Amino acid sequence: MYASFGITALLRDEGIPAHVVGGDFICAVVSTDGEQMSLQGFGTKRDGPPSHFWVLSGDHLLDLGPMYLPYESSFPAALLPILRWPVAMSLPDFILYRERERYVEGVEILDPVMQERSDAFLAHCRRIRDETSRDFPLPAWQLKDSQSLRYAAQKGDMWARASMEFLHRSYKATFPYG
Repeated sequence: MYASFGITALLRDEGIPAHVVGGDFICAVVSTDGEQMSLQGFGTKRDGPPSHFWVLSGDHLLDLGPMYLPYESSFPAALLPILRWPVAMSLPDFILYRERERYVEGVEILDPVMQERSDAFLAHCRRIRDETSRDFPLPAWQLKDSQSLRYAAQKGDMWARASMEFLHRSYKATFPYG
């Protein structure tokens, strides 16, 4: 959640329209040895608050969330990319989002502790941006389109290779909950 609100605030600071979306997310996760694959993600019951947050900016869906799935996996999982996908293109069948709520600019988080943490995180992000004149390397590659997926698979990325196999077998992600 904090990352999505941080990305949105930094984009808006640069005059780029962006907003946070909350909802459910599911994605293929593969083991580091390529022997196991499952669909994992973040989801809640219909009446609960969103469990996952991402950013819509201009014509792209931006999400750091996939990077976190290996840390919660029941098996040692390969790293996942950052998602920077054009909204005009259908997502690949191994990634699924379900929007539950859009947050408009200036929205405040109702929980005062979470709001305080969010404000501190945003201040930290802005301070780093203002004190730094160089670009930071990204912690993962970016899934931007089918070409970026094929390129990563050709370079030996285990997750990309397994995702290509997922597509080749015509599998399709579905939410296990309503």
